[in-house]
Amino acid sequence: MADAAELAEQAPVQDRDLLQRLSLYFDAFEQRLRQGQGWFIFNADGKRGKRISTFIERRLDEVDVDVDACMMPWRDFALSAYVTEVGLPELEPRATSADCDDRLRREFEFARQVTEHVWLRCQSSELLVVTGLQPRQSHEAMFLDRTVEQRYASRKATILLTPEMPSELEADLRSIDPTETAWNRLFSRMYETSLVAL
Repeated sequence: MADAAELAEQAPVQDRDLLQRLSLYFDAFEQRLRQGQGWFIFNADGKRGKRISTFIERRLDEVDVDVDACMMPWRDFALSAYVTEVGLPELEPRATSADCDDRLRREFEFARQVTEHVWLRCQSSELLVVTGLQPRQSHEAMFLDRTVEQRYASRKATILLTPEMPSELEADLRSIDPTETAWNRLFSRMYETSLVAL
């Protein structure tokens, strides 16, 4: 397996520049974490997204500090959003009723515990990295908004990689967000605390 330096050397020019900037970020990683500084990386689709996320994983392996980092693909994040925002609230009345069978109650409790664990990881890890960010449903926008807001409030570093350009992500969030605030708050919070790359 290639280490982070080899990945940077083999990358196309545009990615090489970004990977060098990411290297500088990880060279001062403890300080960046204390400041709650992360990254908002756009246009990270396909091979480019994989290259960047692999580079981040390699650099996390190389840092001398013991860091509580959570890397989560968008698919897992979106699934947690669905279970948290839609699935559990719909099942709760049946699962907590007096005439509920034990199997449904156990399954509900298990799903609740798993999603609670994911939520705690999202809000408490020193570094959260979400790759492939591409919200398509309102519950995904709400969960993302709540996660970024919570991490912003507690000064936790967040790295978001999206295959979309800023205007595409903005359009997607505006089309699915009933409050019409998710994009503005997401961009504002990430811009305030993160380095940005296209």
